[in-house]
Amino acid sequence: MNLAGQTPEPSTVTPGIEGFLTFAALAVIVIVLVLIMSRHLRRIDARAAREEAERAAEAGSPTEPGGTPPTGSSGPAGADPVDGAGTAPGESEREQR
Repeated sequence: MNLAGQTPEPSTVTPGIEGFLTFAALAVIVIVLVLIMSRHLRRIDARAAREEAERAAEAGSPTEPGGTPPTGSSGPAGADPVDGAGTAPGESEREQR
């Protein structure tokens, strides 16, 4: 049988094992990259929460990771975190500049 001059039928042409292995390799690579990225993002979140807790400890105000006051606490005597002028409570105009 001489295939040099014949064109195969479009319905009989398939990707075969090479196409399957290529697709499987791409799927494995994507899964590994997603796992690595999620682990990296968790580390970044943990580091940010730890640094925020350290800053809060240095400042003397207890906060939970995420920057919110501990449950049951509304902050310093119910003060707004930022007043209408854009300054934090206790911050003078000179400190703002």
